[in-house]
Amino acid sequence: MKGFLLGLLVAGLAVGGYLYWKQRMAPPRVTAGADGGAPAKETREKKKKRRRGAARLARMSDPGAPAGAPAPSFDPGPPEPEPIKLGASDLKLVSQGDDLSRPDVIRIDMSDDRGGHELSQDEIDEHFRAREDSILSCISRARPDEETYVPGRVTVKFRIQRSGNVRGVRVEAPAILQKGGIYGCIKGVVGGIRFPPSNGSQVVSYPFSLT
Repeated sequence: MKGFLLGLLVAGLAVGGYLYWKQRMAPPRVTAGADGGAPAKETREKKKKRRRGAARLARMSDPGAPAGAPAPSFDPGPPEPEPIKLGASDLKLVSQGDDLSRPDVIRIDMSDDRGGHELSQDEIDEHFRAREDSILSCISRARPDEETYVPGRVTVKFRIQRSGNVRGVRVEAPAILQKGGIYGCIKGVVGGIRFPPSNGSQVVSYPFSLT
């Protein structure tokens, strides 16, 4: 009987020792709490911060577009050139060309019996207007560009000889147009006009208003 009780006691001690050893060797449990939830919360905050950034705002948007729809692209195109600023020196009227104040030298030929007449203004206008478009083209080409407004006027003066040829051309225009070569262009156009012969030379003037 004593041997049986002793064996039962030894067996109980062995089972108790095994359970104690198993408890000591098992990993500790992590309980959810203020400290235990900190790592997971920190990880979520880090992931959330990585998603932040910046986005370009569209210059134009459709108020009727659904939420979350991509903004329409806007192409501003090439930048417009800056307008040229003209100073007082650019707009100052400058006269360039031949001196038409001197009297024309007339060679009198007594044997000339063609019976010339004085040119009327209508006759002069008729021949001049035939080349007027070319003169306007000279004014346009002398501008610094197509957009810059040049106020003022251009005055074309020239002498018509008895023979009908043009001798002497003078152009008064803003300095910016003179720099653009307006005088040389207009002289080439007016110098090629041929008028009817007359009994005397005369100086005529044609003004052009700049628009």
